[in-house]
Order: sequence, then C-alpha cells, then structure tokens
Amino acid sequence: MNYFGTAEHAGTHLDSPAHFYKDRNRTHNVPLENLIGPGVIINVKNKAAMNADYQVSIDDLKQWESMYDKIPENAIIIMNSGWHEHYPNASLVFNTDSLTDSSTFHFPCWHEDTIEWLISERSVNVVGVDTPSTDFGQTQNFAVHISLGKANISGAENVANLDAIPESGSMIFVAVTKIYDESGGPARIFATIPMKVTSFGWTFGPSFVLFLSALCIFIPLIAYLSQRAR
Repeated sequence: MNYFGTAEHAGTHLDSPAHFYKDRNRTHNVPLENLIGPGVIINVKNKAAMNADYQVSIDDLKQWESMYDKIPENAIIIMNSGWHEHYPNASLVFNTDSLTDSSTFHFPCWHEDTIEWLISERSVNVVGVDTPSTDFGQTQNFAVHISLGKANISGAENVANLDAIPESGSMIFVAVTKIYDESGGPARIFATIPMKVTSFGWTFGPSFVLFLSALCIFIPLIAYLSQRAR
C-alpha cells in the first residue's frame, strides 16, 4: 500500500465554488453534470506573448462567437495562453525570481468584467486557465474567484495540452478527486473529439481522448497561496 498526499490547489486542479465563497458547493457536492460540457477554448496566445499580464476580455469571447457561433449552454471555457510551455519550471510559470512574493507574479488570466459577462449573459459550468490562477498574479481581492464562487461555478487551473484540441467542437470532462469537504482538488481533465464523416469515409477516431492535465508542481508557494486564499 502506498501513500498519497497533496495540497488541494496544486498542479492541474479544480477550484470548487466554496474555495472563495461561503455556503457554495464544496468539491464533494459539485454535481457531476457541472463537470462536463462543450469545450470552448479562447486562444489568446499572441496577446499573452506581448503582455504577460493579459486578461481575457469580452471582445475575445465575442471574437470566438463570430467564428463558431454563440457559446453553447453549460460550456467549459478555458483560456489558452500557451503558458503550458513554461511547465515545470516554477520561476517561468509564475514569471518571477521571487516565488514567495506574490506581488511579483505575472501571468495571463481572466478579467473580472469578462467573468461577470459570462455569468449574466451565458451558461458555463467551469472556467479555466492554463496558468496558476484565474485571477491575475498580483491580485489582492481575488475578484474572479469570488464572482465564480458566488455564481456556484467551478474554476480549473494549470490546464495543459490545449493546443491538442479544437477551439470548438470538443466535450471536456473535469474528473476532480472527490474528497469530502474539499475546497478544490487534483483533477484529470480530458476532452473527447467525435469522429467526422468525409468523402473518404470516417476520419481518425473514434472519439479519441486527449488529456489536459499537467504534472503537479510541488513548491512551498503552493501551500502558501492555499492558506492565503482561505
């Protein structure tokens, strides 16, 4: 028999709504149907390359809709900033040489106004990022976390391999570890892509599975941030 131990909010993981809002779903009572949904990948790699502090805007979502139609009901919507390329180097992931000083962190995330728009104008099950946090690195109020928690929407952080799936057309599954009373937990996130019919017959398939989970990065900072967020 082996032993496994981890912080709730390390590596690829889920933030349950209760992580930042009282009396909302904790991980063990997030309904399974809220952990599955049509994949919506918001590609901001070019913008993030020019600005490490880039925050996904409402215009980014409207641009996605102009290409793929309205964000589908119960979507799992994830920012793809290309940040997965920095893993597993913690200094590159947090974009700082001072891993114990969160005021020096620089990485892309969601803008709080965009989250409020998603909550009021669309239907989403999970909002995710390929960076350490849905909020920007130097945040003092964790506005994105609080807005998602209040709306009983989970977050997903450190999602990997987003280049491997289309920006529209997948189904994403957030298979979080179910432990009683967690405020989050490690998650194996994966996507399925259905087969398509062409004039030559079936394309490569069937409904092949792509894993979007990164290896955990265990550094003291993770525990520090988890405590700070409680």
